[in-house]
Amino acid sequence: MAIKKNLSFFTKSLFLLITIVLISSYKQGNGLNITPDELCKKMISNPALKGSSTGESFCWQARVDMDQFIEYYRLTENPEWLDAGIKYYDFLLEKRATDPDGYKGWIGPYGYDKNYWQDALVGDAILFSGILDFSILVWENNELKKQYGEKALSYVVTAQKDMVEKWDKRGCWYVDGPFGGYIGYSKFLKSDNLKEWVESPEVSRAGVSHPFNKQMDVAEACLKIHRITGEKKYWEIAERIYYTVKSRFQYFDGHYCWNYWEPLYPGDVDFENNRTHHWVGVHMWRSGYQAGEVGKIVNAFHYGIVFDEQDIKRMINTNLNVMWNKDRENPEFINSNGLGAEHDTTGLAGFKATYGHSNAFRDQGQLWTGLLDFDQTIRDLYELRFKNNKNSDRYQIYKKEVLVNPPCFKRKYAKSDVPVPVINYTESADLYLAAVLPYTIPLNGQSIIICNSWNAGELAIDLYTNAGAKVCSLYHGKIGKGLFMIKWDGKDPVKKKKYNGDYKIRWTINNGCREFPVNI
Repeated sequence: MAIKKNLSFFTKSLFLLITIVLISSYKQGNGLNITPDELCKKMISNPALKGSSTGESFCWQARVDMDQFIEYYRLTENPEWLDAGIKYYDFLLEKRATDPDGYKGWIGPYGYDKNYWQDALVGDAILFSGILDFSILVWENNELKKQYGEKALSYVVTAQKDMVEKWDKRGCWYVDGPFGGYIGYSKFLKSDNLKEWVESPEVSRAGVSHPFNKQMDVAEACLKIHRITGEKKYWEIAERIYYTVKSRFQYFDGHYCWNYWEPLYPGDVDFENNRTHHWVGVHMWRSGYQAGEVGKIVNAFHYGIVFDEQDIKRMINTNLNVMWNKDRENPEFINSNGLGAEHDTTGLAGFKATYGHSNAFRDQGQLWTGLLDFDQTIRDLYELRFKNNKNSDRYQIYKKEVLVNPPCFKRKYAKSDVPVPVINYTESADLYLAAVLPYTIPLNGQSIIICNSWNAGELAIDLYTNAGAKVCSLYHGKIGKGLFMIKWDGKDPVKKKKYNGDYKIRWTINNGCREFPVNI
């Protein structure tokens, strides 16, 4: 018995010693597979940055693994990771050039026409967002603030000027009642002359709104600026963007689906030719876009903006009930709109030729790891990636950042209960677009009432009060699948009575309906 007790004591002591050594090793940075200096050099010398010295492509490549400086600091508490991060952040900022309007940006080949150059809204957003993670870490730690506070604040000031202020001054920020988003700039540069704008509205996607992933990249960066400065305008930008996204969710059978891209304002629509200036739908080749959007939506939830627990639960339903094959050993996923089970590669070669990479199969989905905070099944499926590698850096970060708490819906950043706007969704499996552009009917003008349907059917478009009483009919007739739109001036089509106030438009087709608010 004494021997057993002694062995037990020895075992516990040995375990404690090993634990102390491991913790000490991580704090010194030795438990990781790379040192701070090595990571910085690796990031700066990334071969992918050599072929595109700047521009949007540079920004996307430069953003890869940028989070590691902060993640490894949190894991080790070794400030050398912050020093290495600063070197990389400053390297990025030095790659910028000055626009003719005096603002700085990562100016380079325009993604949709290489004959023109431009800095990109999303490029500013994704790189500043990564840098602002450093600023938040420092600003909320008094000890770090003593050493790095001035540097952290300088990054915030730069983001305020060369991201938010810049795109606002260019007239790219669009507000429509409670909604808002960014529109592509229609001025460009030539590679041999960065001092003079070229007005080119005919260039591909000039004046066209950005897809939701890029809109939310800006919103996320604005929330980070607000977290440090407390300035209301940054919260309001994020709130309008996220509310726009949420207002476009398609809801049925207990889950959400939403598009990669939807028209934001009338300039996105060619009414005469019954088309939009960009495609509408869930991205069929890159499921990573929507997975990334989920992460940004979850971040908004944690800040207490727009989204609530019910929204998160409905997204969990999408990922686990619509997309997942229910196999816990070999999980596979289809796209969130329920397509993709046949491994269809139609069009893949053309997509790769244009964009360089994609998923292996059309309409292939993936696990939404942004939901790890909330659901045990999501965690179980994620942990399959580490079945034979529990010592990896990524797993250690997952343990420290996620597993430290059981699945729950507690907001991380909101300091108190916060009200979020309520959207009372109606259900339609057919209509995957339903909006009014603009939401506020222009004085002596017309708004576009637009929808997109998976199936043909008998469509009714009606005006309703917010209390649910029908006011008048705006359209009734058969439509085919695809886009359908009408213009409306805010008057009763028969009696010509002018309405005034807040109402909602209801589209009804094939036993389902969708609604969207309208202000007259």
